[in-house]
Amino acid sequence: MHALWGWIALGAAAAVALAQLLRYPRQVIGWLFKSAVLGLLFIYAVNWVGQQFHFHLPLNPMTAFTAGFLGIPGLVALMALHLWLYT
Repeated sequence: MHALWGWIALGAAAAVALAQLLRYPRQVIGWLFKSAVLGLLFIYAVNWVGQQFHFHLPLNPMTAFTAGFLGIPGLVALMALHLWLYT
């Protein structure tokens, strides 16, 4: 039963996101682009500092959007996930 509520919440969030995209396409696409660029800069900074410690985060659209959308906490979560999975 709890899984059903999760799917309902996910569907509602997707419907709201789609409605916003259809109503304000330029703002939504601009916000997504800004988030991706900000995430890219965050990951680039972590990789630049991390090369001193032999640490590297992969740079791909998923990690860039995660770091850009969630900000510093998302970047820390990506780093923790990377350390947990690959060490």
